[in-house]
This record gives sequence, structure tokens and C-alpha cells, in this order.
Amino acid sequence: MPLPEKYRRQLMESSAAAEREARWDGLRALARVLGEIVVWTVLGLGGIYLAFHTIGRDIGMIWWWIGSIVWIAGVSAAVLGGWRRGMERGDL
Repeated sequence: MPLPEKYRRQLMESSAAAEREARWDGLRALARVLGEIVVWTVLGLGGIYLAFHTIGRDIGMIWWWIGSIVWIAGVSAAVLGGWRRGMERGDL
């Protein structure tokens, strides 16, 4: 037995609204991950920048390693966090 027109139309509208909301959720999540990657990259490069503007070589190497660790760990955490949130949402 087919659905009445009123219920079928209502079902189609609610399905379309859910699809639009899901699409925007994915774009927001992508923008968030890209923003986190940019922030961690800038912070890491700031540490590496300080390595070239110190007086001693040892202090410069400390800043270099701090900047590299912040950069690599931050970008890795952002990517893995985005992947984990996507798996929880059911994107993959």
C-alpha cells in the first residue's frame, strides 16, 4: 500500500534537510582540521624561527627541536583527531 502524498512529501523534506545538515557538518569539520594544521604549523615555524635568532648554538638547537616537535606533533594530533571525529560521525 503506497504512502499518502502528505506523509511522503514530509519524509522527503526531512530527508533533504538531514542531508544538507550532514554535508555542512563535514565541511565544518574539514575547516576545523585545516585551521588546526595551520595553527600548529605556524607555532612550530615560530620556534624554528627563534632558533636562527639566538646567540648560542646550543640554545638555537633547543629552539629548533622544540619547534620541530610542536609542528610535527601538532599536525599529527590535528589529523588523527579529525579522523577520529569523522569515524564517530560515521563519515568513513
